[in-house]
Amino acid sequence: MAQDGFWLIDKEKDWTSFDVCARMRKILNIKKVGHTGTLDPFATGLLVVATGKCTKLIPFLEKEKKTYRTKIILGKTSETLDPESEIKDCKYDRKPSKAEIEKVIKEDFLGEINQIPPQFSAIKINGKKACDIARKGQKVDLKSRKTEVFRMDILSYKFPELELEMEVSAGFYVRSLARDLGKILAGGGLCQELRRIRVGELDIKDAQQLEQITEAIDPKFILTSITHRDIPGGRVQDFIAGRVFPFSGVEKEKILVLVGGNSVGIGEITCGNLQPRIVL
Repeated sequence: MAQDGFWLIDKEKDWTSFDVCARMRKILNIKKVGHTGTLDPFATGLLVVATGKCTKLIPFLEKEKKTYRTKIILGKTSETLDPESEIKDCKYDRKPSKAEIEKVIKEDFLGEINQIPPQFSAIKINGKKACDIARKGQKVDLKSRKTEVFRMDILSYKFPELELEMEVSAGFYVRSLARDLGKILAGGGLCQELRRIRVGELDIKDAQQLEQITEAIDPKFILTSITHRDIPGGRVQDFIAGRVFPFSGVEKEKILVLVGGNSVGIGEITCGNLQPRIVL
């Protein structure tokens, strides 16, 4: 089984993203394994994993849009904003209507918004994860961050359960959305279920269960947001050796370099030349 490439994994509930990578190290007998975006243990869905030399390509996917489906419970909350800690009731006057929810989403949760990440998150504060600090009972002071919501659709609603599908920018926290939207509508909210169904153009329908993985995926099928260019076979050794050679293109553009339809690395156009940046 090839060791350098990408894998689309349908992560199961109660597995951490680190657990998935650790298991793949054993399955493939390889040291270098990484993923392009963490999924919480209670969440399921698409985890894009890179192995071997392709771990160098992870930064090209980290900023891709993400699409999630979630079930939010209105009028409830917990420290972790999910079912992983004690759930408490919130005070509210009445049950919001679907029309009211649509109005709040449209006015407050579409486009560029400010969002405070959950205290129980992997964000580092002075070198320590916020979640580790919070577990010790210490206060975590996280600042508001800009993020973006491209769309948010109501899939179903029967109080207190609200099911949504949303396309968001990297760094968006669905648990924070549950907290903030829930607070407006019913005094609080928590994320009961969460499933990631797309990363950029990559879809969960093409993912595999961890124990059923077959062959690694060539980066050309994964890195769809950057330009793909073929180089002549006679220039392969130059590219592998890191030598620049004449190549036309858009100045400073980073491209995925192909030879015979297979990915060989990342190059950058500089002064009419191709400068190898990452060699696979």
